[in-house]
Amino acid sequence: MTIEYQEYSRNAIKAEPRSCTFGQWRIDYLPFSSAENADKPPLVVIGGAFQNFTSYKYCVERIYEDYPVILVDLPSLGSNTQIAPDLGMEDLADLLYRFVDDAGLKKVHLMGLSLGSAIASTFAYKYPALTGKMIVAGIITRPRKSWRMLVDESVRVLEEERMDEFSQAVVLYLVNYQRIKETGITPTARRLFYRQMKALNDNERERYKINGRRLLSVEGVLGYPECETLVTTGEFDSFTLPWENAAFAAKCPNSTFALIEGADHLPQLEKREVSLALFSTFLNGGDMKAVDGVRVYPKGSYERLERRRSERLIPSNTRARVVSESRIGDQFRFDKRVKVADISFFGCLLKLETPGFSLADHARDCTLYMESPEMKLELLVFDYDEAGYVRCLFKHGNIAEAERFAELLRQPEYFMAPDNPGKISKIYG
Repeated sequence: MTIEYQEYSRNAIKAEPRSCTFGQWRIDYLPFSSAENADKPPLVVIGGAFQNFTSYKYCVERIYEDYPVILVDLPSLGSNTQIAPDLGMEDLADLLYRFVDDAGLKKVHLMGLSLGSAIASTFAYKYPALTGKMIVAGIITRPRKSWRMLVDESVRVLEEERMDEFSQAVVLYLVNYQRIKETGITPTARRLFYRQMKALNDNERERYKINGRRLLSVEGVLGYPECETLVTTGEFDSFTLPWENAAFAAKCPNSTFALIEGADHLPQLEKREVSLALFSTFLNGGDMKAVDGVRVYPKGSYERLERRRSERLIPSNTRARVVSESRIGDQFRFDKRVKVADISFFGCLLKLETPGFSLADHARDCTLYMESPEMKLELLVFDYDEAGYVRCLFKHGNIAEAERFAELLRQPEYFMAPDNPGKISKIYG
């Protein structure tokens, strides 16, 4: 196979992709280059869970000025409709290697955003001789338990065909509703994202489940590449937290970690010009510290990054109940009074008045009922200790209710910052 580049245009990126097959697997791709750049190593962009090729049009337009760009959709990713439940992250990286090798490409630069980051980093680790530079955004070294519960919950809701709840939950998981003023994600953009999720066809739903299970199967990264690497995300990313991205960068010997200011998990969409300037500067060997809107961290400073997703607040009325949604006869299987030790938009730390809780029985079936303000919040419980402390995520699945909750958290008559933040020692995700 020979890569035959085409000139970029906005019509060309909307065209039907080219395809090649390796055994039963198909790879879809679109290659772009100007004549003067065709001999340079291309930037291979690996499609993620929701992106199609047109999602990358602005990236192609910017990078195309200096390098060829090859957009690649591996099986089940992007717009590639192949159902590939048996292919793990390493399998996909190996399939990408077969594509690069068969095309006769001596070296490639890589870009993987969100789900694509795991495939890019695996390729770079396994095939260093083929890898030039690498850009990854939204990557983690070892998925935290609370993150796994969110991904697993989204797959479970989709399997139960609760599409409206699923669609709203995905928006609420990926968009940081506590920082919308800073990120500037408009109501229109959020509605479009919601409609996109709700309109998934049968094939797209199945591929979402496959990709969710792929993420859940990952215990940790295969290894840490030695190529020149840019690790980045938005400073308010609440899905793959900044410190988790930084932890990956800390283990890569030739990496730079940078946060894109005023963005969350999708900085390439929320802060497009800043993101593209950062990517271009990195690929061209420029000074990334000179890019406006980017915060570059020196090596050795990563451990000082805040690990919490948002400020913990103390309710003015800490009394509440935790009740299971299942019953034995007329009795709830679990119904106990609790004290709300602290709370944020994403979760809470609870103290049972009488210790005794089973994660096996009640990790997913409990609801928190607060008295003032009167609220009902569904829980995902991911940790319990014998002292009676329960650490929970909120199972947000309704945008209107989540927005009301976010507004209540800003009202000092109900919630306040602790006098001594250091006294809240338990981190819940």
